[in-house]
Amino acid sequence: MSTNGDIKNPNENLNIPEWICAEHFKALWEKDVPDYVKVLKFTPVAAIPPGENFTSVMIRLYVDFELKDGTTKQKSYVLKTMLDEDKGGREINQMSLFPKEKIMYEKYLPAFEALYVAAGKKVQLAPQCLFIENLDERINLVFEDLKPRGYQNVDRLKGFDMAHMKRVLERLAELHAVSAVYAQKHGPYPTDFQYSFFNADKINEDMKFMYTNKVTTYKAAMAKWGLENAQNYIDKIPTFEQFTKSGMATLDIDVNGFNVLTHGDFWSSNIMLNYLPDGAIDRLLFVDYQICKWGCPTEDLVFFISISAAKDIRLTEYDHFIEIYYEFLIENLKLLKYNGTLPKLRDLQMGTYKAHSTFYAFMAVYNHLVAVLLPTDKDSNIHSLMRTDEFGEQFRMRTFTNPLYVEAMKDLFPFYHRRGVLNFEDFD
Repeated sequence: MSTNGDIKNPNENLNIPEWICAEHFKALWEKDVPDYVKVLKFTPVAAIPPGENFTSVMIRLYVDFELKDGTTKQKSYVLKTMLDEDKGGREINQMSLFPKEKIMYEKYLPAFEALYVAAGKKVQLAPQCLFIENLDERINLVFEDLKPRGYQNVDRLKGFDMAHMKRVLERLAELHAVSAVYAQKHGPYPTDFQYSFFNADKINEDMKFMYTNKVTTYKAAMAKWGLENAQNYIDKIPTFEQFTKSGMATLDIDVNGFNVLTHGDFWSSNIMLNYLPDGAIDRLLFVDYQICKWGCPTEDLVFFISISAAKDIRLTEYDHFIEIYYEFLIENLKLLKYNGTLPKLRDLQMGTYKAHSTFYAFMAVYNHLVAVLLPTDKDSNIHSLMRTDEFGEQFRMRTFTNPLYVEAMKDLFPFYHRRGVLNFEDFD
């Protein structure tokens, strides 16, 4: 790893909370570096550039240890902690994201990997979580730092090429398959896993105000895109009532269909990869298990393809991506001895058209893709997007008229409307 003199901070504007200090993580040092005597230097910096994560604070911890034998050792870790209440945390924390991720790393991910070991296959689904604490209503998770092992994200502005898409879909199929088998063996997941972005209990006037405020700016931006028949698409942007009904549709689980534990927030910045010397993909891991939900696997597929496939293959290979995923899914269900009815390819293809996919397609193109295609900016955070003042209005307009985003939407909006996926009048 880099020496402390070589440390680079990818987001100088991130305010590091005062409680993040060496003493706070003493229990972690004792567990992970049992022969240490003291911490010589502790340097917290931003772990990622602005715009890479909107629901938490990510901090890389660089630590110099003095060991019992008199030598020194350097290590780095990644801390994931909750947003402050006044920085967008109030709305985010209502979604129970951190409690859900805590149990994923404590219980489910280790159990999933153990099922693969028992079947004779080694599958690592996530980085090691070394330290978890729930203190004063704040949940903190500390992970192994993947950076020294060469893990990185692809350029989110470019997206995944076909080779990357195949590997990622293979790993997604592994996650989905084992989650279905685990449910067969151990019963349903807790109540929190019935919800993802949307929870009917959280619908309120504040949500309506924020949605309406954002939509007003969005429609004004759409008129500037140069989209053919623009007014037709503008008129089809859902009302708040239509939007909430589409969200409610994601909670209707087809008990006779094939269901899995979806990742929920599946896009390129939540996928870490490293490479062989010749440039071929070596390994990949998923991160950010905060929005997992029991439901149809096409929820992840629609979301992922919309946001993270490269522009030249996003739509031309759309149905092919479903087929690639399907073949890996069946392979792993058989390996793990799934004893239910195996899904059919036609079922997955049809699932991309169904009502629950409307919400995920809309969230992908209206919400996430806006941030994904915005070049790194110091103001790229959820607080900026939610502000109701003039700054917030100008920031939203800038993101909605970003040329990269406009180019993508001139393809995606017509595509999803032709498929009937974004016809929100169906929810009236």
